[in-house]
Amino acid sequence: MKIIFLILQFNLFAIIVSAQNIAITPKKGKMVFTEQIVVVNEHKLDSSLQQKKPVFINMFRDLTFNLYQKNGVVIDSAAINHNLETNFIPYIDLAIDPRKTFSQLRKHIYVFEDSIIKYQEQNSILEPSNEIEVINRSNGKLTHYTLEDSIMTLNTFKFSISIKQSNKNIQIHEYRNIRKNILGYDCFKVIITRSEDYFKKLEFMELDISPDLKTKYKDILEPISEEILYVTEQIKCKYHPTTNLSEVLDKYYPLEISSKDGVIDGTEKRVILKEIRVE
Repeated sequence: MKIIFLILQFNLFAIIVSAQNIAITPKKGKMVFTEQIVVVNEHKLDSSLQQKKPVFINMFRDLTFNLYQKNGVVIDSAAINHNLETNFIPYIDLAIDPRKTFSQLRKHIYVFEDSIIKYQEQNSILEPSNEIEVINRSNGKLTHYTLEDSIMTLNTFKFSISIKQSNKNIQIHEYRNIRKNILGYDCFKVIITRSEDYFKKLEFMELDISPDLKTKYKDILEPISEEILYVTEQIKCKYHPTTNLSEVLDKYYPLEISSKDGVIDGTEKRVILKEIRVE
């Protein structure tokens, strides 16, 4: 009788473990993430700003000269320097030093329904956003709506885009022995490094950058960023508020992310799961 009891107990344990390993594809429910930039090392931040701020100023000046040359405009050094003094330098600290601005806690809310997923981003509890993005499950398209009196109106001023993207210029390292329980979900550590390409964003703005400038400012416009993720294989979902990499979302789902941009040291962006009710 004891051996039968042990067999039954073992089978029950196996069933429980198996059930825990089954991935949930959310059909109904809600997930809430928070996102915030935090200072993790004041000394590193001050040192980094002291080094990088002059580089940003020189880069802005060089890009302006480059733009003038490409368009055949006579270069007016005095006018460019005046523009720097009035329109760029006074605001550079606001852009690169999180201590100079109130670092708002962003909230990302996903509501799962049968054929769609509704997404809202809130920057303040006092001023909730009336913008809703609706994701079509069947084709992965995102459409923007404005919520007025509980009625969603299509926002024709925003483009619909595909959600998931691939980035082959990344390295993914899994550390399955480093684990963490996040709101009941078993997670393990993943580190992602990649070479960012901010040149493409500038070129999208129709800024034709010379090869010399690309080489000169490579560390600023092509930095190596790092993300530390805690991911779970218990959730299967293609949509996440801060990462859209198919290399990640096809395998597991991040519940926490700490990221460094590779440009300014001493700060990191933290994305944390705060609430989850999915089925």
